[in-house]
Amino acid sequence: MRRNILICVALSIITLAAFWPVGGLGFIRYDDFGPRGYIVDNQHIQSGINLDSIGWAFTTTQASNWHPVTWLSHMLDIQLFGLHPAGHHWVNLGFHIANTLLLFIVLRQLTRAVWRSALVAALFGLHPLHVQSVAWISERKDLLCGFFTMLTLWSYARYAQGRSKVEGRGSNAESDGLALDARRWTLDYYFMALGFFALGLMSKPMLVTLPVILLLLDFWPLNRMSDFKFQISDLKRTFQDPAIRRLLGEKSPFVVLSVASCIVTVWAQGTSVVPLDYVSWEWRMENTVTAYVAYLGKLFWPENLAIFYPYVHIPVWEFAGSALLLIALSAFCIRRMIVQPWLLVGWLWYLVMLLPVIGLVQVSVQSMADRYMYLPSIGVFLMVAWGLGGIAARSRFWRIGLTLTAVAMLLACFVVTRQQLKFWRDSVSLFSRALAVTGENPMGDYFLANACQAAGDLDGAARNYGLVLRTAPDSEDIHYRLGRILLLQKKWLEAGEQMAEVLRLNPDNAIAHKFLGDTLTARGNFADANVEYSTAQQLRPGDPVITEARALLTRKVENQKMLDSLSESLKNRPTAELHGQMAAILTMQGKFREAVGHYNEALRLKPDAPDTLNNLAWLLAVCPEAQIRDGTRAVKLAEHACELTQYQVTPMVGTLAAAYAEAGRFDDAIMKAEKACSLAARPGEQADLLKRNRELLALYRAHQPYHEPAENIIPAGP
Repeated sequence: MRRNILICVALSIITLAAFWPVGGLGFIRYDDFGPRGYIVDNQHIQSGINLDSIGWAFTTTQASNWHPVTWLSHMLDIQLFGLHPAGHHWVNLGFHIANTLLLFIVLRQLTRAVWRSALVAALFGLHPLHVQSVAWISERKDLLCGFFTMLTLWSYARYAQGRSKVEGRGSNAESDGLALDARRWTLDYYFMALGFFALGLMSKPMLVTLPVILLLLDFWPLNRMSDFKFQISDLKRTFQDPAIRRLLGEKSPFVVLSVASCIVTVWAQGTSVVPLDYVSWEWRMENTVTAYVAYLGKLFWPENLAIFYPYVHIPVWEFAGSALLLIALSAFCIRRMIVQPWLLVGWLWYLVMLLPVIGLVQVSVQSMADRYMYLPSIGVFLMVAWGLGGIAARSRFWRIGLTLTAVAMLLACFVVTRQQLKFWRDSVSLFSRALAVTGENPMGDYFLANACQAAGDLDGAARNYGLVLRTAPDSEDIHYRLGRILLLQKKWLEAGEQMAEVLRLNPDNAIAHKFLGDTLTARGNFADANVEYSTAQQLRPGDPVITEARALLTRKVENQKMLDSLSESLKNRPTAELHGQMAAILTMQGKFREAVGHYNEALRLKPDAPDTLNNLAWLLAVCPEAQIRDGTRAVKLAEHACELTQYQVTPMVGTLAAAYAEAGRFDDAIMKAEKACSLAARPGEQADLLKRNRELLALYRAHQPYHEPAENIIPAGP
């Protein structure tokens, strides 16, 4: 017992050490986000655990799966940690450590082989192929599925071993009484196994093949088929054997649950299943055979791991070689099934557990995924551990050598796992790594573009969306996303071209009409912009965003008329007031450089105009364009304006505070912002002025300057 406890402690420590960096990772721009994703934008998850969310978890097929236990797990995380990713990651790691310990306990229970069981558990806990399941919060379903799988196997082992003891007792009265009590006790474990299996299926339906795994364990190491002889020449007689019929009967409730899970999963996945005309059966079979071998390769040499692997052309020689290797390994394991039964059990464990996700039924366009190996890898680890153990038993020399080999394997896994976790530090690194590993492909470019956009790298987002359009030129979604990026970059012509493409593909896209109107407005084509806004309103009557855009267009038309009138007036009679009015309108239009020029001209003509001084200082302090901002000059202008007004005008004192913050003089900014708050609290001041200045004061106390969003900037201080 002491030895087992020490092994469990060691397994916990090394697994925790290997995956320690997960605590500093964030959410991933894959299915962690999005209204149909798992966590960040999922309103049902965000509400935490309540009657409505529990009902939703058991009835929804969101994410193309029915896995209520997984949903409930994420809800509990939100209730405990909110949207702080560290807590979610630590829970993932906690489940992985628990699965590692349970695997050791289960194998120890089944085989009584302590060190071989420990090696399997250590390989499972440290292998870099499991990084995806642990470091990706949305893959909680893998970990939960593994957790309930281990509990199912433990319960089944206790049941099977208890039943074997009952059947081995004599037939006297005393033993019959003990047998009855033992039978009741073992049945409890049987129903526990059935319950854990149901919870595993409700975590991830990949577990549907577990009844076959239980039969394999009956063969070895439980040895419940010791008197059974398989005869391929007479299958009917084989399955009439009482031993096999009893074992199959035991598995029938498990099979019923598996069939039910398959039916629900097919229904849940619906249109997510890739049709045959996209990925043919021939291609699926080729990918299946080569994927089985590729997964083996990644187990033994885990390099070039990625979050996804797109479909690629498979050469004939690769398919043929993979098929021959699978046949040869299968034949070898069958040939050795009597003297080395663990070879066949491990090999079939790998083949069978991977079968539901190997690609025969395609749910997304990917050839394979590291996370699918979370449970199937155990079969291969069994083969390795028992194979090394068998060789080590030959002599002390072999034992020492293979012990060092095992330690080297675990150390290599530890190092590669830590290295692999570095790519998960953020979404841009993760998808950049995927493209580096898999080569240029539209799926990788798409997710990297999303990640770049979220990180504020608009150039990277535009570049990668453009790469996607090379292979998908008629994708409405990509044209729309690229158009939005170009709008943010104020590349009005290019953005308009992308929105026009969206409308070519879908003329009823109201938001595309609205955005096309925005590009036309920015280019001064007000008449055509009005047509686009009108069309958008017809498609979406009452939409507040479209209504506001049309109202803004009306104001811009009026401003343009005013600008034209002011321009004529300035030609005839240039005054400081006219330049100030011109600068104010240009500021609202986002033409900041021209606005600064008119403010400068107004100050040349009238150097002591407080309003002009204040408005120019505000623009230089908070302008959204960094090249326009000038904190030092803003301070001089704002100080002059405040001196002229004896520091009694709230907006001007607020402007001075903003100027100090832009110049990096935060102590002065805080002092002036506090004065602005006291002035704003006087009777007769604007109702929202105090609230606004308090918000800015909090910003300055955090040593952050204020920069006005481009769409909000107005020619006046707070």
